[in-house]
Amino acid sequence: MVSAEPSRSASPSRPARILAAASRGLAAWCLLLAAFPGGATAADGREDYLSRVKPLLKARCYACHGSLKQKGGLRLDTAELIRRGGDSGPVLGPEDSLLLQRVSAANPAERMPPEHEGEALTAGQLADLRAWIAAGAPAPAGELPEANPRDHWAFRPIVRPEVPRVRRAGWANNPIDAFVARRHEELGLAASPEASRTELIRRLSIDLIGLPPTPEEIAAFVGDRAPGWYGRAVDRLLADPRHGERWARHWMDIWRYSDWWGLGDQLRNSQKHIWHWRDWIVESLNVDRSYAEMVRLMLAADEIRPDDPDALRATGYLARNYFLFNRNQWMDETVEHVSKGFLGLTMNCAKCHDHKYDPIAQVEYYRMRAVFEPYHVRVDMVPGEPDLGRDGIPRAFDGLPDEPTYRFVRGEENRPDRSAPVGPAVPAMLAFETLKPAAVDLPPGAWQPERRAWVVEAYRAAALAKIAAAEARLDPARAKLAAAGQAPGRVEAELELKVAEAVLSAARAEYQSVERRAEAMNADSAEVRRRAALAERAHATARARSDLAAAELQRHRAAAGGREAAAKTVASAREALGKAEKAEAEPGETYTKLVGAQWSPTRFKDSSKDDPAVSFPPRSSGRRRALAGWIIDRRNPLTARVAANHIWARHFGTPLVPTVFDFGRKGSPPTHPELLDWLAAELVDSGWSMKHLHRLIVESSVYRLSSTTSSTSADDAGAAKDPDNVHLWRRTAIRLESQVVRDSILALAGTLDTAIGGPPVATPDQANSARRSLYFFHSNNERNPFLTTFDEALVKECYRREQSIVPQQALALTNSRLVLDASAPVAARLGRRLAALGGAADDPAFARLAFVVLLGAEPSDAEVAAMARALGEWTRLPEAGRAGDAIAWSRANLVWVLLNHNDFVTLR
Repeated sequence: MVSAEPSRSASPSRPARILAAASRGLAAWCLLLAAFPGGATAADGREDYLSRVKPLLKARCYACHGSLKQKGGLRLDTAELIRRGGDSGPVLGPEDSLLLQRVSAANPAERMPPEHEGEALTAGQLADLRAWIAAGAPAPAGELPEANPRDHWAFRPIVRPEVPRVRRAGWANNPIDAFVARRHEELGLAASPEASRTELIRRLSIDLIGLPPTPEEIAAFVGDRAPGWYGRAVDRLLADPRHGERWARHWMDIWRYSDWWGLGDQLRNSQKHIWHWRDWIVESLNVDRSYAEMVRLMLAADEIRPDDPDALRATGYLARNYFLFNRNQWMDETVEHVSKGFLGLTMNCAKCHDHKYDPIAQVEYYRMRAVFEPYHVRVDMVPGEPDLGRDGIPRAFDGLPDEPTYRFVRGEENRPDRSAPVGPAVPAMLAFETLKPAAVDLPPGAWQPERRAWVVEAYRAAALAKIAAAEARLDPARAKLAAAGQAPGRVEAELELKVAEAVLSAARAEYQSVERRAEAMNADSAEVRRRAALAERAHATARARSDLAAAELQRHRAAAGGREAAAKTVASAREALGKAEKAEAEPGETYTKLVGAQWSPTRFKDSSKDDPAVSFPPRSSGRRRALAGWIIDRRNPLTARVAANHIWARHFGTPLVPTVFDFGRKGSPPTHPELLDWLAAELVDSGWSMKHLHRLIVESSVYRLSSTTSSTSADDAGAAKDPDNVHLWRRTAIRLESQVVRDSILALAGTLDTAIGGPPVATPDQANSARRSLYFFHSNNERNPFLTTFDEALVKECYRREQSIVPQQALALTNSRLVLDASAPVAARLGRRLAALGGAADDPAFARLAFVVLLGAEPSDAEVAAMARALGEWTRLPEAGRAGDAIAWSRANLVWVLLNHNDFVTLR
């Protein structure tokens, strides 16, 4: 405020007043500029140090000059340590600061941070630093250095915290509530009331099985007044086979499930038949296989249960990482996603240099890679199907157990340090126990898969099926010849009979070949090998005769214009027969062994041809088994925390640790650290039972809170103190995942195919498929358009899905054939439900039922009136008359409107 003007006699001249005003304006500008980067500093510079200089040093310098690492003996995480300097002496000076020289050097080779660490400091940042140094590098007293990186919260052992005592004891159903209620009491927050039963059953049903409740299930839940009503619904849904399908999709996001993709039909990524791994996940979750056992089998079932096809499906987790052309990319992705998915560590950051935030040295990245270096992928035969192109189990195996691992200098693939091979190990900061791999002697069936009983049986069954089909063809051919007499069609009938006889002969020869090759496999001697070779050559000859007979038949049938080409085919078939007969006359002892498994070829050396085949060794390195044991060891501080955080996130929409794949020092700390540790300890102590954790979470009071905020003083206070609901005083509404949106529409229409498991639905067939979306073919190259609109999972990295709201979603629900086709069946089912209840079946009753079933909430009287009014108006439209049944047509319209309601795609 300007003071009163002095008396006229003392008044300064006009120029003096202008100068004084300008001086006051300049001072104001100086104060304003001091609040921005590059501006003037405060009087003692301490405020600038805390607001601008220290954050700059932390972001750009601590990685190499903090508690984690001190290059050149220099630490920059407190002003006192900066003044102390490093091995080269002081870095601060009144006129010539070594620190300033290095950060402002024109030569990129001398400048800090190094060029490969990011851009140079900006002019404004340099000005801040220069001004602070010129002021004498002031800082607040008692400044503490960075904490020891090994003392980071996520690296400390998991210790079950004591459950707090809270005043609102009646609200706390279990320990989860106690931890949350204590936070409420500390902050003066009042929790929202419990959601209505209608809301709760929709929440539970979609959360646990991925589908909305039926009208009958809603009525039973709302009407159950006996003690234990809520727990009974939870038990029913956890025991439902659809629970495994629902939660399999969650874990498939985290574990990067993908069907194969490449260029055209070329397999470049993942594996064909990878769906066996998906089915294993579903089955495992339904039987509540422990999380620890799932991790063990996904990483090392081939070393733990090497002769169990059901267990081997689990290693689809590793088969998924297959990449045709580049072994380094394959290994990089394996290390990255094993560490992110199971440990919440960004070990990939240490590929080129020591990790900038976590105590992980570059060499430790390659030690982790060495764990996986030997493994390759193969496809094992499934019982009853000898054709691996049609079906098979993709699985991991140690194809090159002695393959060395080298550290890449600066992470450059063309600069391996071959002077020092790297052995398998885990990061030293987490080495509560060193990795001690022990080689595994495999049973014969694991490395000689053709010896498995079902392999020979599958070949026999296939050959017998061909014999049966050939025999079935023979009698009609004979009958046709007999009926032909001496008519002009007799020649063709004779040729058809010849073909049928030749096909039968070839089928019988194939069966004989299978028998002889199986005999040679189990009783190796020169005589047995000769018989196997002779049987195989005889089969080749019989097949060549069959081909010749078929070619002669085609030549006879050929029109004038095609006879020349048909004659060439006959000549070629006759030549092939001659070669086969010659080979049969001198069979030798070499024969083709029955195939029980096939290595997935790679092209690491030459992109135009397959590498030399990798055999199936009788021993496995045991490295992956050792790593799996270390990951699930109860002393590992990360595994249970990461798993519990993922489970919590998918129940509440928001994780306790926002950076779900980065629990390191760069990530975000937990919002409720003691609750996270209690959940992690509970998961381990329950035998790693995920259903146990699900039950605890969904039965908690905090899970059952209402998401609706009213205008009460408690809600207003909560919104003011915690607008983002970090402290869980209410329920946060969640957008439904893409699969749930589509599956819910089909389920409400009664058209959802509930069959579990099996091959994926091919992309061209998906528009007409009624299968759950879990079973759609899904890869980097092929993604269903409807699902993609609603934030479908990416296959390269999807630890937590987006929850977007975009116009295309509204258009999809408005115009898609899926919704339009479902509206009438949904309305018809609701109408039948009304009739079964025996009460009123008028417009208000239908509107109320539709609102409850589709949106999971009780409508207000005003909403019921509005819907009933719309139904009445629609029945009088000309379109209703043309539809034939005006009431059915109008009800379908209302269903269509409700499917487009925001609450249909929202879980409250």
